[in-house]
Amino acid sequence: MELFLIFTIVGSPLIAFLMIALLPHRLKRIAPLLSISFIFLSFLSSLLFFLKHPQIQETPFEVQWTWLQANRNLSFNVGFLMDRLNLLMLFVVSLVSFFVQVFSVAYMADEGRGQSRYFAFLSLFSFAMINLVASNNLLQTFIFWELVGLASYLLIGFWYQKPSATEASRKAFVVTRLGDLGFYLAVALLTLHLGNLNFSALNSPEAIQSLSGGMITLVTLLIFTGVMGKSAQFPLHIWLPDAMEGPTPVSALIHSATMVAAGVFLTARNYALFSASSISMETILIFGTLTAFVGATLATIQNDIKKILAYSTISQLGMMMMALGAGSFEAGMFHLTTHAFFKSLLFLASGALIHHFHTNDIWEMAQKGSRSQVLTLLVIAVGGLSLAGIFPFAGFWSKDLILEALEHKPVFHAAALLVSFFTSYYVFRLLFILYFRSETPHAHEEHHESSLLTFCMNFPLISLAVGSLIVGFMGTDLMHHKLLKFISPEAEGKLSIELMMTGTGIAVLGLAVAYWNYLKRKIQPPITATGFRRVLEKKYFMDDLFEKVFGRMVLAFSAFLNWFDKQMVNGKMVNGTAWSTLRLGALLTKVQSGELQDYLMIVFVIASAVIYFLVK
Repeated sequence: MELFLIFTIVGSPLIAFLMIALLPHRLKRIAPLLSISFIFLSFLSSLLFFLKHPQIQETPFEVQWTWLQANRNLSFNVGFLMDRLNLLMLFVVSLVSFFVQVFSVAYMADEGRGQSRYFAFLSLFSFAMINLVASNNLLQTFIFWELVGLASYLLIGFWYQKPSATEASRKAFVVTRLGDLGFYLAVALLTLHLGNLNFSALNSPEAIQSLSGGMITLVTLLIFTGVMGKSAQFPLHIWLPDAMEGPTPVSALIHSATMVAAGVFLTARNYALFSASSISMETILIFGTLTAFVGATLATIQNDIKKILAYSTISQLGMMMMALGAGSFEAGMFHLTTHAFFKSLLFLASGALIHHFHTNDIWEMAQKGSRSQVLTLLVIAVGGLSLAGIFPFAGFWSKDLILEALEHKPVFHAAALLVSFFTSYYVFRLLFILYFRSETPHAHEEHHESSLLTFCMNFPLISLAVGSLIVGFMGTDLMHHKLLKFISPEAEGKLSIELMMTGTGIAVLGLAVAYWNYLKRKIQPPITATGFRRVLEKKYFMDDLFEKVFGRMVLAFSAFLNWFDKQMVNGKMVNGTAWSTLRLGALLTKVQSGELQDYLMIVFVIASAVIYFLVK
């Protein structure tokens, strides 16, 4: 029964993908139903597995088969692991994917023939992500890690007719592959030194003791380069804002709890290995801090609602890494869980506004009457207040737990408070523009959709809004720290009143500054310092660095390799060998004259030479 449930969990989205791909043209319209049904089946199977194994928190369930047997000490396995961390991620990934797919029915209703392709890609993405989460070893995780990258490439570039979409998909693919190179090297090194890539073996005291301190640091830093790519950590964050070129539900799927959470999950999955190196933990903390600050500050000047949320995601991922780097496993995973709900809510709600007003610009939405969208703005307020860390929304509890984890590191704690200020500022900037700068909509701009499409758009918004209210309380005394205890049985989850007041005060300060800029003075530019604003507009020059410096270096190196291949490999080696053989053959043809007397002369000369040397 357990195996059947596991195969249902990991295989349902693949069945949906294959069925949609093989459907005849006349049946393509049922693609959304197939995709939604099978991802919901995956979620129900995860829930049923947990209910059948309540002891899973203490006794993980693992099953595996031998894939390749190299020698007695080296084998590669295929298997699945079910423990607290996997089940939590399975719940989050499958549930968010379900809501995204339901919302997509309304959002992509006018897509026509491309709709079945879209839902096939969504199912492929869900299959890759679920299997990444459920894998019990590092090699299998790496395989599905790469498949997630492929699926995200297909989804970001779904509208391949748009040059900007194809460019964004290529950028995401290349940048994340750059980070994955380190991940691949880590897999190779661990294979050579341990011969066992199972997570239970990698994180065991015996494995950690068998590796030198330098090797642990090297391997974990290489893994972290892969994390930097998938979870958009500075400086490999540059692909994430451009990924907004894909359909908005795709942005919700990639930016909430699935692809970008893969890096956070991988770090948490190998936390014992990372914790064995203080250098690696400090590195994670530093890069997490840089990422959180860069993302939060860049969000303050954006007018595209999706890019505001994209930079916000980068910032929040940095906060999760700060918690992990500071040694608080439960704080990082708790924030990942709450962030999954309120960020997917914000993206889907922004999709509803974009679908209605046909623009991404928040100022244009306000001019067209954004206040008329009562339900959408209400759920945006719920998600925004949670993101800003306002009591009693989910983000309040998880953000303060991160601040508590950083309390013993004053510099990083101050940086987290500064990030919290900027987060509150851009959230209330967004809310004030959409609520209070809104004008009366023109009558001809109103349009109505069928009740089914309205339900498909509103049901995920309401459900995720309720989740954004409830999930935070699951980590508090009011619900006996159930979620925190599920993440880590040792978690205490006691929040400091002083820290709570400090975090709330910072959030209120961000609200006040946003109010002054956008309601009191009613000016659009949020930052008056011309120099700093220029830096923000250029995105800290990171795109220029990659495109104009690293890009040119890569092109120059590629040009050298091209020359070496043409002139040396093909020219001297391949073609040179062929030319030499041809010339030698032409010379030997002179000997083959076909005249008998010539052959007799050759034999006479050779025989005379042999006799001469023998006699001598």
